Amino acid sequence: MIKTHLKFASLAAGLFLSASALAGPAPGSNGGQAVCDYSSGLTSLSYLSARVSYPCNLSGTAPATTLTGGYTNTKEDMYWLANHLSSHGYIVITMTPTNNLGLPPVWERAHKGGIDKLKSENSRLLSPIRGKVDVNKLGIMGFSMGGGGTLLAAGDLGSQIKTAVPLAPWLGVSIPSYRNIKAKTLIISGASDTVAFPSTIAGYYRNLPTITKGLAEVRGASHLDWFGITASSTQQTRFKTLTTAWLKTYLTGDTSYQTYFNGSAHNSNVSAGWYTQYQYRP
Repeated sequence: MIKTHLKFASLAAGLFLSASALAGPAPGSNGGQAVCDYSSGLTSLSYLSARVSYPCNLSGTAPATTLTGGYTNTKEDMYWLANHLSSHGYIVITMTPTNNLGLPPVWERAHKGGIDKLKSENSRLLSPIRGKVDVNKLGIMGFSMGGGGTLLAAGDLGSQIKTAVPLAPWLGVSIPSYRNIKAKTLIISGASDTVAFPSTIAGYYRNLPTITKGLAEVRGASHLDWFGITASSTQQTRFKTLTTAWLKTYLTGDTSYQTYFNGSAHNSNVSAGWYTQYQYRP
């Protein structure tokens, strides 16, 4: 069964550039498109379960990304971000890995399987997104161990993906093939994260090759702000702003959104105290 969601969010005054300056809605707000989803026909040996969300009234093709949570998380923990991205025009496959008590390579496998599934769903006869996936505009995104898996998968997938967004990534002893990472990569960390330490994550950023990349260390954000009832709506709005603006710029190709990580809107957010550390290399 295909389900439909439509939820609107208000913007805090003064925090965002007016949407009139963009090709679409501001990245931290709801994108305005009704969101449909389905879970049938998505079985894979690479993950335990999955759901695809997409704009209900999608005409033509759309960019697509994977999305996972982290240790103990299920796909449902990340629906808040998946639905947001789909309201902005993205097809998102959100997955629970085969073992959510495992290590980052388990999430790496899920991301790679998710990319394969997006491609196969684009051609499957009964798929709701048949012919709607822009297979030349694919990305991967994950939180915590799912973020570590994002870095690992990016090193293996190389130029098969256009964007990689590790969210508070945790790698443990796993080491990505950094030199093989080609995707434009945004890493987000929390300055108050006591699980995925911001200093460790800054090291991941430094190890990235000479590619388009960014590092946003969000002031006051903790590991628990990414999911569950303890999550801060203020911090999640910041996460939505950064992830959506990155995808809009580097997956969709709408450079008007670059202002949110390298321009006037970004400068306003810096002045508002969003970050304890911020780096960007175009």
